[in-house]
Order: sequence, then structure tokens, then C-alpha cells
Amino acid sequence: MAIGFRKKRGRGNYKFTEKKQSKRGIAGFLIAAVSIGIFAYVIWNSYSHEGAGSMYLGSAGVSSMILAIVAVALSVMSLREENSFKLFPYLGTFCAVLALGTWIALYIMGMVLA
Repeated sequence: MAIGFRKKRGRGNYKFTEKKQSKRGIAGFLIAAVSIGIFAYVIWNSYSHEGAGSMYLGSAGVSSMILAIVAVALSVMSLREENSFKLFPYLGTFCAVLALGTWIALYIMGMVLA
């Protein structure tokens, strides 16, 4: 019985891979982040003007919702890519679905309460 026998792992153990970062995943994540940023700006601006936002503020909101839809599409497409790391596709999908769900909930609440 060999006591203390362990396989040594050290600096010489490398794992070479052909995987790359998904361009669509990065793009989807960045677009989702922009959509969330625009959402935060629209909410802050609307609050500071006591709900009397301009037409430009509304068009920024609609544009941001369209960006969230594009981000969801890009992120889901990037999840299907082979030989790519999945960090950015998952982050992009999470952020895009969060942004899109928040926009949809905001519009539904606006229709119900108005």
C-alpha cells in the first residue's frame, strides 16, 4: 500500500484548446448592457421630471426595448456555437432577458394603470 502517493500537478500542466470567445455572445452582452443603461436613464429622467417625460424619452425607451430583443436573439444564437466559451453567451442571455422582461413589465403596467 503506497501511502502519500499523489499525482503531482504543477506548472507544467496546460490544456490547449481551440475554443474562442463568441463574437455574437460579446455583442449580445454589450447590447443588453446598453439597453439596461438606457432603461436606468429613462427611469431616472422620468422620475426627476415627475412623470412628464418628453417624446424623446419615450422613443429612447422603445429603441431600448428593440435593442433588448436584438440582444436576446444574438445571445441565443451564440449559445448554439460550437468550440466557443459560454461565459458571454450566458451573461448576454441573462442580461437581455432581464432587460426585455423589465421593459415588457413596464409597458404592461403602463397600459393597465393608465
